[in-house]
Amino acid sequence: MSFGNSYNGGRTRMGTKVFLNLYDLSPMNDYLVPIGFGLHHSGIEISGVEYSFGSGGGIFEGSPKQAAGARFRYQLEMGTFEGGSHELNKVLDDLRHGGFGNSEYNLVKRNCNHFCDALVLKLLKIRLPGYVNRWADLGNCCSCLLPKQLLEDSPVGGSGNRNDGSSSFLVPTTASMKRGGAKVEPTAQAFTGTGHSLGGDNGSGRSTTGWTKSSSATKDDLTDRREKARKAALARLEKGQQQQQEQTQ
Repeated sequence: MSFGNSYNGGRTRMGTKVFLNLYDLSPMNDYLVPIGFGLHHSGIEISGVEYSFGSGGGIFEGSPKQAAGARFRYQLEMGTFEGGSHELNKVLDDLRHGGFGNSEYNLVKRNCNHFCDALVLKLLKIRLPGYVNRWADLGNCCSCLLPKQLLEDSPVGGSGNRNDGSSSFLVPTTASMKRGGAKVEPTAQAFTGTGHSLGGDNGSGRSTTGWTKSSSATKDDLTDRREKARKAALARLEKGQQQQQEQTQ
């Protein structure tokens, strides 16, 4: 372990912080997350680099909180890794040869959330909060009914992702969302039927049935739900860590 102010492969006197960066793949998450569900992409941020997993090339690196085709929701600090860049690269290599290779992506059995869970488990000996990948766990029960192309192409980092940052994912996604959630314009492929879209250039809600909502009410409501979801996630994570500590004592 290094001491002083020098940088040594991400290692400091206090170790290297490990963060979970969680993204939305659907605007429906504003309603699903408070009840413990959601369509999520995730990445693990270590020393300013975000690591994730997709069908386009297996494990890949990117800029934190900037995943193309997804909307950043919030960040959770998972803990402190006592290793450095050498140890991290070894863990990543082990994962590449242990189920997260270039051609091993599967939407419900081995996706980006499974990778992040495996990476955090190796680095910190803890698991991600259960709600992060709950939809995939449920989808695994009926994966035989899903098209093969959908199962093998990831919403983020997949071979079907176009250069404009949009996704080939055929369920409601935030491919057309600008990062930061300023505007939501779902495509015809993503959404059909009645309902209302969230956001807009002036923050107003727009409805496919013709009714509108107050811009201030919509913005405040979304902000409140996201803050409650973030606090609930932190509380669940702390509780899980306490239980694991008690089990090891």
